[in-house]
Amino acid sequence: MPSSHRIAVVGFGMAGAVAAYLLARDGHKVAILERAASLGPIGAGVLLQASGQEILRRLNVLQRVADHAAPIDELFARQASGRTMNQTRFADFAPGTIAYGVHRGVLFTALQELVAKEKIDVRSGCAVDAREVASDGTVTLIDAAGRRHGPFDLVIGADGSRSRVRDTGGFDARVRDYAHGTLWMIAPGEGLPRRLLQVVKGPSRLFGLLPLGDGLVTLYWGLRHADYPAIKARGLPALKEELLAFAPEAEGVLSQVHGFEQLLLTGYRRVHVRRWDSGRVILIGDAAHAMSPHLGQGINLAMIDAWRLAEELRRHESIEAAFAAFQDRQRDYIRYYQHVTGFLAPFFQSDSKILALGRDVVLPLLPRVPWIRRQMAMTACGMKRGFLGGAIEI
Repeated sequence: MPSSHRIAVVGFGMAGAVAAYLLARDGHKVAILERAASLGPIGAGVLLQASGQEILRRLNVLQRVADHAAPIDELFARQASGRTMNQTRFADFAPGTIAYGVHRGVLFTALQELVAKEKIDVRSGCAVDAREVASDGTVTLIDAAGRRHGPFDLVIGADGSRSRVRDTGGFDARVRDYAHGTLWMIAPGEGLPRRLLQVVKGPSRLFGLLPLGDGLVTLYWGLRHADYPAIKARGLPALKEELLAFAPEAEGVLSQVHGFEQLLLTGYRRVHVRRWDSGRVILIGDAAHAMSPHLGQGINLAMIDAWRLAEELRRHESIEAAFAAFQDRQRDYIRYYQHVTGFLAPFFQSDSKILALGRDVVLPLLPRVPWIRRQMAMTACGMKRGFLGGAIEI
């Protein structure tokens, strides 16, 4: 059994919570440093895929989450005209496979209660701003208020796509903000039972409706960030009229929208880091590989990162060897999803009419080939190991 380490996990999100719990359970001394003054979920509903479900199953919290989630059998995309564009059934990967639409708060609460079961030092209001590395390799973190935390034998940066651990740690990272974002809300409603609905028109108009369980649904509307001021200036009635004409399925949710303050505008970014470790510091989740949400894999990839990093730290006496083994194990898997989402994004949100036309012509044809249909389902389920080979083994 490797030695017990003093570990800092920066960020109390999905990746950070899972990593902290597993490492504390393995006997390490763990502290979570979270920038927010109070802990809680941020963001819209999420799609919990087969990969993420397996992690929650091993943590013995899957059933609790599923009890407050909506089972989803397929991703269904149609054009605004009504023509079916894509229908990816998760059971085409393996019989009985489903996803869950779930409010982020349900998932966060389940993981927060896991963390509370272990002796983990949770420090809120600690925005990490710098680090100092001692001659023995240990790391001291300094927050924005000048407080010092540590020393730690290793630091896990799980602080999201805008990671300060990454920005201050000397990582070779390429970060790009997308011009398009999403206007979204969570409201009472059912959506379409057992189906994530997407409606598209042209290269830049994308609507979605995802059931979340507990009588809730997420509505989202893709748009260019630069267009939002004009949309707001036209007024809420004009926006609701446009959305209702585009997707009549939104009527129930739209009837509950009475002000723009109910709608939140969210952007997303692409992060590519050549190496996920720098000395005794390693990145996981969106800090290492944020990507567009068009495949809905963010939380699933993050939890697998946390699970596999804990496994490698359990297997290796050396921190450096554990970091290297973790990256070797995850590299093809993560790179596959980065490339696929990066490829898909401009087909659904861009200014290219040519790409949109190609999407509308080719995408409906792909599932007609059984092998391609299964590969599409495996990818959507978060289970595709890489460009070569089949399903991952978690």
